[in-house]
Amino acid sequence: MDFQSMNQIDSKEVIRRMVAALNEHVIEGQEAFWQEGASWNGPAGAGVKETLRHFQEGWQRPFLKAFPDKRANDEVVIAEGDWVAAMGHVSATHDGEFLGAQGTGKPIRLKYMDFWRIEDGKIAENYVLLDVIDFFRQIGIDLLEGKGWDDRGREVLDEI
Repeated sequence: MDFQSMNQIDSKEVIRRMVAALNEHVIEGQEAFWQEGASWNGPAGAGVKETLRHFQEGWQRPFLKAFPDKRANDEVVIAEGDWVAAMGHVSATHDGEFLGAQGTGKPIRLKYMDFWRIEDGKIAENYVLLDVIDFFRQIGIDLLEGKGWDDRGREVLDEI
């Protein structure tokens, strides 16, 4: 195995262990995986968390309050150099306030993509995309007010 492949395995292992800890709802102790100055760059509405502590207080704790039984399910994990990417979904019950929506008690699947840059064996940067529009649909709120493109293009299939 060449050195670059070994780095990819190591980087993926950092992420695998971090996700396992998050699935155990570990907040204190994340410094084992994150550099103190690591930035978490969330989607619109979630913002940028400029340090590990900011991430813990501004995302992790409120997220667990909204989804106390949350579990991340990475479906695809890819590594390239210092970067690791994952695509998957969070399975959870919407029990508390999330992005202004009060808890509904409904089960949800929140789709995500994460991109992490690993430096010295820890996360230095994280970019996160969440399918917020789909989350709101699952709890009965259409943010697009019926103007989504979900069915656009189907008329072509109807003609065939």
